[in-house]
Amino acid sequence: MALILGSVACSGGGGSEDTDGSDTTGDTRTAAGQGRYSGLPEPCGAVRQETLAELLPGADPETYAGEPLATYDTGRRVGCEWRHADGSDTRRLSVDFQRVISYEPEVSDDDQAERDFEELAAEAGVTITEEDSDDGPEEGGDGDGGADHVSPNLGDSTSTAARKLDGIGHVAFLDDRLTSNDTGDRRQVTLAFRNANVIVTVVYGVSTTRPEAAPDSSSTQSHAESVARQLAEGLDG
Repeated sequence: MALILGSVACSGGGGSEDTDGSDTTGDTRTAAGQGRYSGLPEPCGAVRQETLAELLPGADPETYAGEPLATYDTGRRVGCEWRHADGSDTRRLSVDFQRVISYEPEVSDDDQAERDFEELAAEAGVTITEEDSDDGPEEGGDGDGGADHVSPNLGDSTSTAARKLDGIGHVAFLDDRLTSNDTGDRRQVTLAFRNANVIVTVVYGVSTTRPEAAPDSSSTQSHAESVARQLAEGLDG
């Protein structure tokens, strides 16, 4: 999660985030350059309670309320985390919303967000091009995740290769990673998508100390996709 958060922490031209929730972009910005979204949702209320119950079964109401992630400017970035340990298994969900603002007069907020998202995907080994993005949900097209890359339809969770996804936001990608050590196995699925000038990152992880089986890839990816679809619909709603 630290990699994902750090990779999109700033946008274009080395500008710094303002601290009072206002945009410090100066008079050179035009209405055409401003992004579609001027605010962000309340992150801990963005995921439905029934979805949280599926991802974090057996947790108490306090856990389902979530823990807001600390940010310097809630007008630009918000996030929330849920974590539940049950016997040998621990499950964690986090969501992160970033509203991108361009500090270059000739670059719109949406275009800057597109650049930032391409860089974010590249760090996961997925190539996102301008042709992959448009002003509506993706209908098709392939990303390029390297030699092991495949591009299944949304909902096909049989591959763990990092890949572009269709059907979530304007453009999206998924990265599924399994790590093992002496204490057990941990699977973490990162799903990021962009809607206009907002980049959303969902991270769902399952850790287990049980020796008989690693956390299932299909169900972990499916849960992350379910959350991402909800958040994308919420932005458009």
